[in-house]
Amino acid sequence: MDATRAYDLIPAGLGVSTVLPDMDFETYSEAGYIWNEAAGNWGAPKGATKKGIFAVGAAVYSEHPTTEVLSLAYDLKDGLGPRLWLPGMPRPLDLLDHIAAGGLIESWNDGFEWWIWKNVCEARMGWPALPFWQLRDAMAKSRAFALPGALGRAAEVLGTVDQKLTDGKRLIQKFSCPRKPSKNKPHWRVRPEDDPADFALFNAYNIGDIKAEAAVSAICPDLSDTEREFWLCTKAMNARGVAIDVATVNAGVDVLDQALAQYNAELCMLTGGTVAAASENQKLRGWLGAHGVQVASLDQDARASLLARDGLPPEARRAVEIVDLIGSAGVKKLYALQRQTTQAGRVHDLFIYHGARTGRDTGADVQPQNLVKSGPAVCRCGDAHCGRYYGQHLIWCPWCGADAAFSDQQDWGAAGATAIEDVAEVIRSRSLDRVEDVYGDVQLALSGCIRGMFVAGESMDLLASDYSSIEAVVAAVLAGEDWRIEAFRQRQDIYLVSAGRITGRTLEEYARHLAETGSKHPDRQKIGKPAELGLGFGGWLNGWRQFDDSDTFTDEQVKDNIKAWRAASPTIVEMWGGQIRGRPWAPDRFELFGLEGAAIAAVQNPGQCFAYRSICYGVKGDALYCRLPSGRYVTYHKPRLAPASRWEGQLEMSFEGWNTNPKNGPMGWIRMQTFAGRLFENVVQAVARDIMAHAVVSLERAGYPLVLRVHDELVSEVPRGFGSVEEFEAIMGQLPAWAAGWPIRAAGGWRGKRYRKG
Repeated sequence: MDATRAYDLIPAGLGVSTVLPDMDFETYSEAGYIWNEAAGNWGAPKGATKKGIFAVGAAVYSEHPTTEVLSLAYDLKDGLGPRLWLPGMPRPLDLLDHIAAGGLIESWNDGFEWWIWKNVCEARMGWPALPFWQLRDAMAKSRAFALPGALGRAAEVLGTVDQKLTDGKRLIQKFSCPRKPSKNKPHWRVRPEDDPADFALFNAYNIGDIKAEAAVSAICPDLSDTEREFWLCTKAMNARGVAIDVATVNAGVDVLDQALAQYNAELCMLTGGTVAAASENQKLRGWLGAHGVQVASLDQDARASLLARDGLPPEARRAVEIVDLIGSAGVKKLYALQRQTTQAGRVHDLFIYHGARTGRDTGADVQPQNLVKSGPAVCRCGDAHCGRYYGQHLIWCPWCGADAAFSDQQDWGAAGATAIEDVAEVIRSRSLDRVEDVYGDVQLALSGCIRGMFVAGESMDLLASDYSSIEAVVAAVLAGEDWRIEAFRQRQDIYLVSAGRITGRTLEEYARHLAETGSKHPDRQKIGKPAELGLGFGGWLNGWRQFDDSDTFTDEQVKDNIKAWRAASPTIVEMWGGQIRGRPWAPDRFELFGLEGAAIAAVQNPGQCFAYRSICYGVKGDALYCRLPSGRYVTYHKPRLAPASRWEGQLEMSFEGWNTNPKNGPMGWIRMQTFAGRLFENVVQAVARDIMAHAVVSLERAGYPLVLRVHDELVSEVPRGFGSVEEFEAIMGQLPAWAAGWPIRAAGGWRGKRYRKG
């Protein structure tokens, strides 16, 4: 018998965790598996590296005709403990009555449970509907508490008594997935009655999952009311999904298949059969090495570097060109779009709530936050002719035959929003030759269209806008950098204002240059942009070079620019904080100040709070909490201080967390270093996210249902004629009370059928 009952409150973190009824499905499906007759085995769908639900997503998985429930474990927290429902049993009336009465139900990654409930239990078995507002997700709590999103990992990190059973992977592979038939066992799946003993273990695994989920949930504090509403908006967005231009996606896949076949055949012939496909990187690197071209990688940057090299052997150059033509991961998003589109023509579950430590979304599956920006260089035929777009390699318009002299050359950034209709039409010819004839580079033609494959449904429009330089504004306001705040309030170009602070030039000088030349001053791109994008979080040479690869400045000149930027931004530098005044190698005095100082002081003095401006740090238990202006917390588990390896007398701070960035160390749960600039970066990103979260809730309440959230951009799907860009941006500009008066605005809004960059 359980000691806790539904809706009991358990102290957790800086709040409480509410004990909730929970449930977990185990299922069988052949979704995401393709039978390969020649190999006599199940393979992954086209373009996928994984099989099953990982290839197609929960929505497509749940509507597949072979998908069925094998077992349902649930616990109503009524003192009767976990129970198990199996097909063939009477309906689980206690659970159904609980749902019908409006009771809450918790799961781990509840999107899967909801899709199975909707498309299997409700649609095929006649169970009652399960409304969104009754759902709760223990995984969402875990992520918000800076713990892993995988149940087994979270339970392991927390050391809970109830752990995810280790035999689960074998049992799922056995009962939930199709199998390779053999002469002695010709059936394509193992049914429960085929191995009752193992199926009993499978059911125990199902019950074990809800125990592990409940154990982790009990340690993770509940989401606040504000945060829970934002999470529910995220859930609604993932469930409604976004419509896809299915016809063009399918045609694009056909064209890509043709390109892969043609260019892989050429590569195979070129390498004498050594390399059969552009995907065989290791073999190709070996072949290149045998031809005197040593490379450690063939990623996009490495290929660009190779192709820019003088004296590259012709056969090696062509091999790299082939990989560049068809090896783009961005182009292969077409495969993901095709296999993850539901019968209704939509893709779902594209966003992971609180995927980043700061609370930002991360992308899933198709990765809409990482869409290709490039496309073919095009000409637009003159208005006196057809006004359509084609590749710059042509000397006449393929649409109307007009001389290219009557056309304007445009890059994809300027042309993409309108050119995509013409590119998509050519792609729908399903002819590789036609695509290459009209646009030259098939990879650029296909990748340039991917963003536009997200569309509005029938009789609907997409309506979108994004925040202008929101992180830069947040950084300025949090630090109290008045000249920056005023620049944003006056809607001045921050890159030019920043460049002027470094060079001594005035905005009037920059304005005269624009008037005289028709182009913005080079300082904007070569000084202002790398300074603003690379230095705000403590960046040094590498931070600058990341946004300026022009080699305009020597390292010493860049250092002078950085020092000038820091001198012009003293309150930002002060907010980074530190442990000494003066130079690190020759300190004037030791002093804890700014964010780093507050965080270190909090670790040294558990139970006390240390604030800098509107940010407060404190330690409770074995976690460091950073309180944001919104009242939300960023959590750092097991914070530790150690003598700094570089500077005598100073300390290094580290914490344990789930790492997804290989630049920070091995992937997974590791100990990570943090420091002044990174603490500021976390705070700025978290505060910007809270402002966007407020806008998300406000827009949903106002009847603008969101279908995409891409970085600082919000995209809604609305009935044609409903609302306006002006109203949409006005709602985004209605800031929460704690940010009242901040010079944050939404701009560049648009309305249309296809998703595009504003």
